[in-house]
This record gives sequence, structure tokens and C-alpha cells, in this order.
Amino acid sequence: MLSRILTQNFVKRGMIAEEDCEIYEYGFDITIYTIWSTAALLLLGFLLRQFIPAAILVIGFYTFQSSGGGYHAKTHLRCFLTMVVGLLVGLSAVFIKDHHILLWILLGIGALLLLLVPLVLHPNKTYLETERKRLTIKSIVVTLSVLTCVVVLNVFWNRMLYAFSAVFFLAGISRIAGKIAYDRSAEA
Repeated sequence: MLSRILTQNFVKRGMIAEEDCEIYEYGFDITIYTIWSTAALLLLGFLLRQFIPAAILVIGFYTFQSSGGGYHAKTHLRCFLTMVVGLLVGLSAVFIKDHHILLWILLGIGALLLLLVPLVLHPNKTYLETERKRLTIKSIVVTLSVLTCVVVLNVFWNRMLYAFSAVFFLAGISRIAGKIAYDRSAEA
């Protein structure tokens, strides 16, 4: 609704052509949802007194999702609820924060999943198929870069290892879930 109001306001001012309304409305809708959901997730982390780990989870997950794809819910509400559940699961890793070997194993499994399935294109993004090789390389570089930063950071400061482990593991699960879902929809 807000996206429609914004779009119509820009049309009235002559800043958007009438035939482009759908595109701009979609863009505004995604932008508003992303800002709102990110703020809500960070607020939840703040209320749970885990703001920094929540920020690590949100930023890390967005990074992996935007560089290599993964599971996408069909509605904003389902997406938000999935993110809330993922955030709560990720933050619950605080209960194993003193079990460094387990955290490194989770991080390793997540990194392995992200590297084994480096790119999952949403069915609506078939126009990117010609860019698959470049996008795959980009995703691998992002994964290895973040992994390197996490390993180096945790050599000196391992208080947030549980958050980093959770984000890698959850992003890896999202990537696999997206691949399974999109492969099934292609078969149907």
C-alpha cells in the first residue's frame, strides 16, 4: 500500500512514467519490506540482549543470500517469520558458545554447503542464467572472503564465534533448501 502511494506520488510529479508504475511499485515494496524487516530483526536481537550477534546473523545472512541465493518464501510475512525463526535458532547457539570445537564444526559444515552449492537462482531470475559462471565465482569468492575474515577474527576474539557459526550453517541450509525447492518446481 505504501509502495503504491509512493509510486503514484512520483507519477503525479512527473518523475515516473505511468507505464513504469509496476516496476517502481515492486522496487518500493521490496525496499520498504527490507528496511522494516531488518529493523524488526535487529530490535528482536536488542530485546533479547543479543544485538551484536543478531546484527552478525542478519548482515551475514543477507550477504550470503544476495551473493549466491537460497530459499525465498512466497510472501513477505512468510519470509519475515522464516527470518525470525532463523534468528532465534541462530541466537540460541549462545548455549553452546563454550564448545568451540562444535562451533567450528558447524561453521565448517555451513561453509562446505555454501561452497558445494555456490549459486541457487530463483525461478524468477532465469534471465541471469547467462551470468551463471560469473555469479558462481562471485559467490565462492564472497564465501571464502567472509570465511577468512571470520577465522582471522576468531583467532583474536572468539566471543561471537557462535553467531558466525550460526550464520554460515543457516545460510548453508537456506542454500540447500532453495536448491531442493527450485529443482522440485522445475520438475513439476
